[in-house]
Amino acid sequence: MSQALRKEWMIGRISDSSCLDKLQKLLAEEFTSDMAKSIPKHMIFKSKLRKATLTREIHIEAFTNEKVVVSASGEIKENFESVCAKIEAILNESVDIVSRRNTVRTSRAKRILKYARSLSSGEEVERMVIVTLCDIILDLLVTEKLSKFTNRREDLENESVGAKLGILRQRIPIYRPKEISDIRMLRNKVAHGGSPTAENEAEYALETTLDIFEKF
Repeated sequence: MSQALRKEWMIGRISDSSCLDKLQKLLAEEFTSDMAKSIPKHMIFKSKLRKATLTREIHIEAFTNEKVVVSASGEIKENFESVCAKIEAILNESVDIVSRRNTVRTSRAKRILKYARSLSSGEEVERMVIVTLCDIILDLLVTEKLSKFTNRREDLENESVGAKLGILRQRIPIYRPKEISDIRMLRNKVAHGGSPTAENEAEYALETTLDIFEKF
């Protein structure tokens, strides 16, 4: 029988509810996650992770003392280190939500978001403005995240948010990347063709941007 595999980390602030919520969602971007319906009092998180490229499931448990343990059958020994590296990146990205600095870009995005929320989705022009502002906010957040990994001007000032997301994906898991790209598409309809924005599109953009701002 293959010897069981195990790895553990101490992840400060992982017990914060916002971090746990982001952890669950980022894991779901990479794996099929089966959350435990009930867990012991000394635990705060427990899930089984599956992936098509793995012959056996991965177990992840987080404890009240902020220790996180990943374990698996020895049958996936060849893949275990690479999977653990991915999970460690997800854990660190999950706690970044409460440890991020109050940067210029983040502060600017916060002010723009406050103004966008004051607009009415019932007014056609304001709907177009909402979508445009949401795209600006998301670009600021993506650029701020990217600035941790590169200071190349051509990367940070790239007009394509998709290109920025592509660079980031090589380094960290991304929260709701499809939605970020979708909102850029809505903005392009306004910016390049003057197309009107539907009420449900403006509401979707604002609600999604608010969620991403809180968890990105």
